[in-house]
Amino acid sequence: NAGWHRFRLGAFEGTVVWDGYIHHPYETFFPNAPAEEMARLKAAHGLPVDHIPMDLNPVAMNTGDRLWLIDTGMGPTVTWWGETMGRLIPNLRAAGIEPEQVDGILMTHLHPDHAFGLIDAEGRAAFPNATLHVCDRDWAEWTDEANLGRTGTHHGPWTEGALRAVAPYRDRLAIFEAGEDIAPGIATVSVAGHAAGMVAYVFESEGQRLAFTGDVCHHQVYDLHHPEWFFHMDYDTSPEQGARAKRAIFAKCVAEGIVFHGYHFPYPGMGEIRDHGDGTYRFLPVMANPRL
Repeated sequence: NAGWHRFRLGAFEGTVVWDGYIHHPYETFFPNAPAEEMARLKAAHGLPVDHIPMDLNPVAMNTGDRLWLIDTGMGPTVTWWGETMGRLIPNLRAAGIEPEQVDGILMTHLHPDHAFGLIDAEGRAAFPNATLHVCDRDWAEWTDEANLGRTGTHHGPWTEGALRAVAPYRDRLAIFEAGEDIAPGIATVSVAGHAAGMVAYVFESEGQRLAFTGDVCHHQVYDLHHPEWFFHMDYDTSPEQGARAKRAIFAKCVAEGIVFHGYHFPYPGMGEIRDHGDGTYRFLPVMANPRL
């Protein structure tokens, strides 16, 4: 089915554009999670017992004067994690958006399932008219050619892929520092940890705000109940910092009434974060529907 979901944020129009999904094994996921608590949450919420389903939910935001795309999915150039991803472009077109219409691409971070969709199967820019916006610290981490010589780690192939993905955009590249505004109504917030320069983008229009948070968390139940759980000791640049960033963005969304978008949450990934009053949180999802 065509995977796109239209919504309003004040005067802005958004479209969640499904890129596909990963079925991630439980092994290595949340390495500091007690097995008995993981089992309790699985049973209580009817979660799959043998895998963690992770959707990929890039979002197009039309602010009236510009069309922005937040992250680009896995793309067609690699199938390391299966062939269930890379649906962004056909789903964009199904939603009435041509890749040539995208003015700016906002990268939360340059990991494969967020950045490799920058290019098509031939290595050309998938969004030929777009400026690429990347945080300075993230750019430094994932375009560092010294990573190419590292063995026994994901850094080599991930950096090789990132360098290939950003290559067509180097003449229209905008590097920024976390905390800077990208444009009126688009702020950035550091959520570093999973990646050293990962950022969230907070869009605001007519008093309504929505945070696109990248990989600050990966699951709509486990992360909310246990913000202290790490995602992955290998893939997180700093697991402890990542857990702190997770708790901080939850608290910010609660305190400021910001709608939360989880890139890997069940499609379309948007909802309200609620403080449960005991150091834990809950996620109340916005359900996909055919009307604005």
